[in-house]
Amino acid sequence: MAFCLAMLMFVAGFAAWQLGLVWLASVLYPLATKIILLAFGVLFLLGVGLLIRVCCRNIVLYFRREAMAMRRVIMLQVRQRDAKQRLMLEKRQIYYLNQLKRQRLLAANNKQHSRELFNAISVELKGHDGLPGGEKSLHKSLKQHHSQANPEAMLALRDQVLCRY
Repeated sequence: MAFCLAMLMFVAGFAAWQLGLVWLASVLYPLATKIILLAFGVLFLLGVGLLIRVCCRNIVLYFRREAMAMRRVIMLQVRQRDAKQRLMLEKRQIYYLNQLKRQRLLAANNKQHSRELFNAISVELKGHDGLPGGEKSLHKSLKQHHSQANPEAMLALRDQVLCRY
């Protein structure tokens, strides 16, 4: 409303200037600028008041019991979800570590059994004197099978030697 009045006064001042009424224009222009400045001030104060009102309402809504309870419930749900996720990750890690230990134990056990099998077959080969295939070549192939960690081949070599005698 004040802007309309100020604009109307500017137009009236311009018309008075064109008609040669300089004294009327010199009164209308400063009055119109003061009215526009006043309108801007009122508009600014209304904006600040509205901002304060919205902030106060949001602060009141934030600290209401229902909102606080809702935030607490959400926080507890997030904590519970995080705890479940952490538990799942810990289970996975424990399973992985157990599998790793199991594989290491299995490898060590296989190595030990392979060594024992090698020693047993070596003793058996030494017990048979004068093998037709040559004790050295049989012992060499036994070592090769042992280094390749191939117990089936070592047993096949043993069976081959035992079947000959």
